[in-house]
Amino acid sequence: MLYNYLAIIFFAFVAAFVPLSTLLLAKLLRHKTLSNPVKEAPYESAEATIGKNRDVMNDYLPYFMLFLPVEIIAIVALLWSLVARQVSYADGVIVLGTTIVSAAFALFGYALIRGNNE
Repeated sequence: MLYNYLAIIFFAFVAAFVPLSTLLLAKLLRHKTLSNPVKEAPYESAEATIGKNRDVMNDYLPYFMLFLPVEIIAIVALLWSLVARQVSYADGVIVLGTTIVSAAFALFGYALIRGNNE
């Protein structure tokens, strides 16, 4: 039992150490330059910036945000179908219920997005 907790703690340490050490190493090894406002200015063909610097169309972002949870729930349902005979009845009902409720929320979300775009 203690071994399981030690494995989780070790994994958490490695999961935090690797990205942080990579970022620290990159910061230490980068070429340091003096701040130059001309070089740091956005390149706009030598013209003054009009409007916002970031003018990104976010029309498809809500669809993407609804697509990800549906994909995750579909994967959970597929994985559950592999072990459906080995788990208890209550676990199966919970997984199927979660799938149905999330699908209903996704359809409701798509309907909401469609209503806002028209």
